[in-house]
Amino acid sequence: MATRQSAKSPVLLSFLLGGVLLAGAAVLLYKTPSQPEIAFDAVVRDLGHVEEGVEVKTQFVVSNKGGTPLEIEDVKSSCGCTFPVWKQRRLLPGQSAVLPVTVDTAMKQDKVEKTMDVISNDPDRSFITLTLKLDVRDPHKDMGSADEVGAGGKKLPKIFTEEKCMVCHVDQGLGLTGKELFEADCAMCHRAGAHGKASVGPILEEQVYTNPEFVAAVHKTISYGSAASRSMPGFLSTVGGPLSAAQINSLVGYLKNRPSKSSETSKSSKTHTESK
Repeated sequence: MATRQSAKSPVLLSFLLGGVLLAGAAVLLYKTPSQPEIAFDAVVRDLGHVEEGVEVKTQFVVSNKGGTPLEIEDVKSSCGCTFPVWKQRRLLPGQSAVLPVTVDTAMKQDKVEKTMDVISNDPDRSFITLTLKLDVRDPHKDMGSADEVGAGGKKLPKIFTEEKCMVCHVDQGLGLTGKELFEADCAMCHRAGAHGKASVGPILEEQVYTNPEFVAAVHKTISYGSAASRSMPGFLSTVGGPLSAAQINSLVGYLKNRPSKSSETSKSSKTHTESK
């Protein structure tokens, strides 16, 4: 009886060892997927308190945790004041690289969020948003240059004098009117982004423009700037801006005549109800 038990023991031991080896191989295969896997050291970077009018530099570390090459197809910034510099389009398995980012804080104030969208061939996370948070100290007390314009002696806003600001806030809207002008000059600050809120100021396309006093206030703010927020300068040509009175009228006309979000929702709900 003892001899028979001794003969079975090596067989049982071999069986158990084989099972352990198979399980180990399965775990190893699981940890080495046959697809790219994008990873970051962080997806939100808080840069804390910074000064206005300076360039703040930071970085994200991008890694490929998968088993095949990771292709970074594009890195898109939410606006022209945030500059990601990505030159390495391919990361091999296990490889990492640095994504440098520069944020220009000119014309910014208080708490600011800027985003970048990273598009890759990772089948599970092909679209990832990276977020930069800043708290800009300077409330734009010296918002303009030494040039004075208009009867009120207003200073010329920075966005109309600095070349890198003019690319977004001036050059794209030259000669345009209405919706096209809004798309060029206003949308980057006053349209809802990926997180459902505008990067600066109110979401203008979601306001209700039935109150004449409110419409007049919007017209005045676009023309002469905001008394409450120094980051909104006057866009009218007589106070140093790039737009004519007719262009500003066309902007307000587009906003006023555009169906509000509430009316669009109501119309959609009514159509859905009638179709039942």
